[in-house]
Amino acid sequence: MRPHINELDETAFDVVVIGAGAVGCATARELAGRGFTTLLVERGDIGSGTSSRSSRMLYSGLGYLAVRYPLWQMIFRPVDMIQRLLYTRSVMQCRAELVRQMPGHLHKHRFHYPFRQGDRYPPWLVDTGFRLVEALGGWKVPLDYRRISHEQAATESALAADLGGPLRGVGVFEEYMYSWPERICVDTALDAERRGATLRTYTAVTGLTRQGNAWTVALEERAPEAEGRASVTAQMVVNATGPWVDRLPGCGGTGPNRVVGLKGVNVMVRLPERYRGEGLEAFSSKGEPFYVFPWRDHHLIGPTETVVSDDPDDVRVQDHEIDYILDEANRLFPDLKLTREHILHSWCGVRPMSTLDGTTTRNAVRIVEDPTQPGLATVTGSTIMLHRHAGRKAARAVERRLGKRGEAPTGPIDAPHHLRPDEEIGQVAATEHVVRLTDLIRRRLPDGLDTALGRNRAEDLSRIAAATLGWTEARRQDELAHFERETASIYQAP
Repeated sequence: MRPHINELDETAFDVVVIGAGAVGCATARELAGRGFTTLLVERGDIGSGTSSRSSRMLYSGLGYLAVRYPLWQMIFRPVDMIQRLLYTRSVMQCRAELVRQMPGHLHKHRFHYPFRQGDRYPPWLVDTGFRLVEALGGWKVPLDYRRISHEQAATESALAADLGGPLRGVGVFEEYMYSWPERICVDTALDAERRGATLRTYTAVTGLTRQGNAWTVALEERAPEAEGRASVTAQMVVNATGPWVDRLPGCGGTGPNRVVGLKGVNVMVRLPERYRGEGLEAFSSKGEPFYVFPWRDHHLIGPTETVVSDDPDDVRVQDHEIDYILDEANRLFPDLKLTREHILHSWCGVRPMSTLDGTTTRNAVRIVEDPTQPGLATVTGSTIMLHRHAGRKAARAVERRLGKRGEAPTGPIDAPHHLRPDEEIGQVAATEHVVRLTDLIRRRLPDGLDTALGRNRAEDLSRIAAATLGWTEARRQDELAHFERETASIYQAP
């Protein structure tokens, strides 16, 4: 249960983890499982930031091997290639771990890779790349990659049949989509709580100060119709706020920014019914990875990759980004003639890319510890795919400073059933740290993922939440209005 903020005042913890996205939740689970007294705080709801705005796919890792410089220069850049190989190995190992440990959170689909005339990467090199990423993952969860003729692919798949040409062949492989990225965060946070972590959402960190050998963390209540402040102490603080790490009060340090924001835009479209359940991976005209993801009865298309320096809270989809996605999709499927009328909605997120100089991005999960701020560890460069890997790295950083307390947690994290009876939904609202209606619709129940984005059930669910959480009628109406504002802000209509 969510404790009252007054209960936390003057409490001492081994570690305070700031940010309840995928990485923060995984870090709290690792630390609590290893025996550290842990507080996980989040200014909003669990998984309500960057983790909720991903492309929802387990990337196979092929795109991480793609270089932007001329291919002949690869042999002259061994450090870069080694870093790419190490990062891809981590990606593939984490992919296998998620498939084994969180199978209920994933769905497998067939994907296609078109080999077109004039492609930058020749078929033999792409074939080698797919085999290499499988090998880097130890073949634990194979991609089952094969390259076949366009004619054969067309007999197996309507999506492949409609690819524009001329084509030199089609690669076919198996890949997974997250059934529900937000629920991965919620279930990981609840597992951390079961292992002893204290969890508090809608709690902003307003200040961090180093006093002696400990950190003092100032907290402020952010839930509606509530107020209060608390001050807690910790031997260590883990900053897991993703693209906001350099904006957290007291976490600036003395060097350059530790992350560079990489904005990704996706759109949801209604493609022909015959494409249902099938996806596509390609490289765009810019040489960037480009995907058509199957999503229930529809498809997601994207992403873009744009470096941004704005506050991630203020980043929105731009018209030219939608035009770029449509142009690239029509280059792949010229007969579809996709326009904005095919788009149900679009959204964007900001990925926190690691950087050493504040400008140049790196594909690497890093735990940054500024020598002028001992005991403050900042996590950079992770994705949902790598969240367990990042959590383990953060936990080992804590162990190096505070000593080892216990063994790392093991075992799967079960996915919830898709609850429907009102009494079970009420139990979810009462026991899973639901504060706002949007928490229930978007991150505890699957309704927020349907094409109506949960609007069709908002009224009924608001009544269940009100009865469970003791909301007045005025509060219920406020929650409905807040849900609509947030939905319209995140998921933009074309």
